[in-house]
Amino acid sequence: MKKTIALALAVLCVLFAGCAAPFRKTLDTYIMTGQYDLADKLIDKEKKDGGEYNDKNELIYLFDKGSVTQMLGDYKLSSDFMEKADDMIEKLYTRSAVDETYSFLSNDLSIKYTGEDFEQVMVNILAALNYMYKGDFKEARIEAKKVNNKLNLISDSYGDKAIYKDDAFARFISGFCYEANGEVNDAYIDYKLSLKTYEKYAEYYGTQVPEEVKAAVIRCAQALGFKDDAEEFRKQYGEVRHESEEDLNKNSELLFVLYDGMPAYKVEGAYHMPVFEGRGYEIDSAQASAQGSTAMAFTAQDISKMAVKNLEVRVGVIMLKKAASGVVKDLARQVPILKYFVQEDRADTRSWRTIPARFQLIRMAVKPGKIKVNLVLSTESGEKPYDFDYTLRPGEKKVVPVFCF
Repeated sequence: MKKTIALALAVLCVLFAGCAAPFRKTLDTYIMTGQYDLADKLIDKEKKDGGEYNDKNELIYLFDKGSVTQMLGDYKLSSDFMEKADDMIEKLYTRSAVDETYSFLSNDLSIKYTGEDFEQVMVNILAALNYMYKGDFKEARIEAKKVNNKLNLISDSYGDKAIYKDDAFARFISGFCYEANGEVNDAYIDYKLSLKTYEKYAEYYGTQVPEEVKAAVIRCAQALGFKDDAEEFRKQYGEVRHESEEDLNKNSELLFVLYDGMPAYKVEGAYHMPVFEGRGYEIDSAQASAQGSTAMAFTAQDISKMAVKNLEVRVGVIMLKKAASGVVKDLARQVPILKYFVQEDRADTRSWRTIPARFQLIRMAVKPGKIKVNLVLSTESGEKPYDFDYTLRPGEKKVVPVFCF
């Protein structure tokens, strides 16, 4: 109820010009109320006016444009922005020595934003989803594969402290794409890696290991004739309900991708340290019904929890830099020329605020032909029903985005 009242007040602020709502507040309101065209225009205006999207925040502009154009269903344009973001991340990987030095006299807001680790990976996940929505599973697989290179760099930079060494969601959609292309052996490899990583997710983020991932692993093992593997998985996870690969190829399949709630965002905490502040979720539960069967949603990626945990890993590094910066500033203030360049310490509160708080998935097999699907999202404000009509071929996989911010 509190969230509903807060949203209503925010909408009123946007409607009445006298409120003069700040850019982010207005953008959030447009997204939460499904006014994605207005959100897109607002981003363009902010960029043109030279507001938040200055030269230090060019990456955030690409993040926001890529997200909102995806919401608008322009998957080609969204992928173009994600590709530009990907290129910029690569170029910014080695920051200029001048920028780094100046940041010790000022603060991290003086450096070009390079994105949090998970944000850099989300670029490729969103691009992969764009291709999946268009039914291009080969290109989607290429995007998902790029995740590996990024995660290797992240793992190397943190060493033993790294917890974000693999991405279960990226591995799952990669396996899904391989399966859609008939490459069962490769699908099996990625599904196994996804399962292993979800077990880590359960430890770090409290995300349950999805039954659907277990089912995919067992199905592929059986299809490949890996009887010992399949039996080993059964011993570990018990009996898991699953379709056979043969039945799956005869049937069609639907994958609903639910964008659930607004993400956690950074605020300035004690000692000018950045802290992620969560905003909760929108969807309590979700289910899809078709041809007399029902499938429930499962959490595939809790971005907000990942944001909080991964920032905790970097706290030590941030604190060390702030301590060193404090020493440099004290020395600089004693030098007539340098003292004018010294700025107050501030937390770097930049983050990608147009991705969801979490992704939920609903995967269900259906008989080919004309299909009517009823999707029901249970939210704080009540049930939200959606009806879909598709005509699917045997073996065809249809991936559908559903935005519920």
